[in-house]
Amino acid sequence: MPSQKSTSFVDYVINTISKENNKGFSAKLKKAENETTEYQSWEILARWVDLEYEKNRRAYALIGASLARAKPKKDGESSLGGALFTLFNQGGSSNDIESSPAALRLRRLLACRDALELIDVLRQVMRLLESKDIGFSRAQLLDDILWFDTEQSRERSRTRWANDFYRKQEVV
Repeated sequence: MPSQKSTSFVDYVINTISKENNKGFSAKLKKAENETTEYQSWEILARWVDLEYEKNRRAYALIGASLARAKPKKDGESSLGGALFTLFNQGGSSNDIESSPAALRLRRLLACRDALELIDVLRQVMRLLESKDIGFSRAQLLDDILWFDTEQSRERSRTRWANDFYRKQEVV
């Protein structure tokens, strides 16, 4: 269950983009993901995070940019592992889930050692999920990133992603 602050941030971005159809707001958030243009989003991000803390700033920037690109009506319910499993199913691949591209992406995420590495790897994974119109909980993912540098939380996130990816194949 995502924290109140993460949920509030995601809801704020979704509501601002959808209700106001504010193209300037969306454009600023899309630039948040690129290190050379990220400063253009700081007026939005500063309301939610202390900009001096790189990990937190980049985590909020990543999630904000993802929401600005995807323009979802509401936050997804699926975890990152569940979203990757959906990607696997959409691929029409053989039943060999372990050697699928989705499983390779998951294993790369599971190998991340800290939050900044995770953010770099997530950027590509999130763009792929967005291009396939696969929803996932960005509020939960934001919490996962923010707590990824704590060993216990990192293991909890990794375990949840792996469970949601591999366990779903039993249901299908």
